[in-house]
Amino acid sequence: MATNTVNGVLVCSDGTNIPMKTEIAEGSESSLKTDSVYTVSSIDIGDYAPGKTVTAGLVSCDNGVGYAYILSQGLVAAIVPWSVKGAVSDGTPALCQPYTLKAGDICKVMSQTAADRGSSVAVYTASGVSRIFHATASGGATNSMTDIQTGNSIGNTLFGSRITKWFGTSVDGNKIETQGFYVVDALGNVVGSCSATNPIVQQPLFSFASTNIALNYELQYLTNA
Repeated sequence: MATNTVNGVLVCSDGTNIPMKTEIAEGSESSLKTDSVYTVSSIDIGDYAPGKTVTAGLVSCDNGVGYAYILSQGLVAAIVPWSVKGAVSDGTPALCQPYTLKAGDICKVMSQTAADRGSSVAVYTASGVSRIFHATASGGATNSMTDIQTGNSIGNTLFGSRITKWFGTSVDGNKIETQGFYVVDALGNVVGSCSATNPIVQQPLFSFASTNIALNYELQYLTNA
C-alpha cells in the first residue's frame, strides 16, 4: 500500500480554520494532524484548538477514501465529510451539528486505494448521535455493515434511535445490486435506503432520512461480483 498526503480543513464558528495534513498509508485508519506549515507543529486537533467549535469541514485523500471523523473519548463525536481530491463540489460542507473540540480529540481517517472496495455509511440520529458503518465486499454476496468502533450491527448499535441524515460511499458502482445501502428489519423487510456515491467521481453529501432502528435490524447491500 502506498503512503499519500491526506489534507483537510475544519472551519470554526469564530472564523478560525484548522488546516490538516499528514502522510498516511492506504488501508489503515490513521490520525490526521494539523499542517505544520501553518500551525508550527503537527499535533492533534483537540490539542491545537481546545474550546473551538467546529461547524464545517472536509477531509480529502489522493486515490480512495473510507471515512473521516472526530474521535473523542473513544466515540465518534462528529462525522467529517470526506472526498477524493478533485471530486469536490462543496469545499466546506457543514457538520450535522456544531462540535466543540476538547483536549485529546483526534481527527481519524481511512485512506484507501482506488480499487479498495471498502464501503461506508455515515449516519446521524435525531438524538445527536453520529456513527459510521463499514464493510468490504469481495464477491457476489450480501454484505453486512458494522459499526467501526464496536463491530456491532446497526440494530445493536442504534436500537431505539431514528436516523435523520446519512450518506454512503462505495466504488462498486454497478456491482451493487441494491438501491444503495438498505436497512432491513428482523423479518428481512427494507425499512430504509441510503444512496451509494462513488467518492472518486463525486463528493458525497448528507441527505435527509427518517428511519427508525430496532434491535436485530441490519444495514446491508448486495453485490454481484
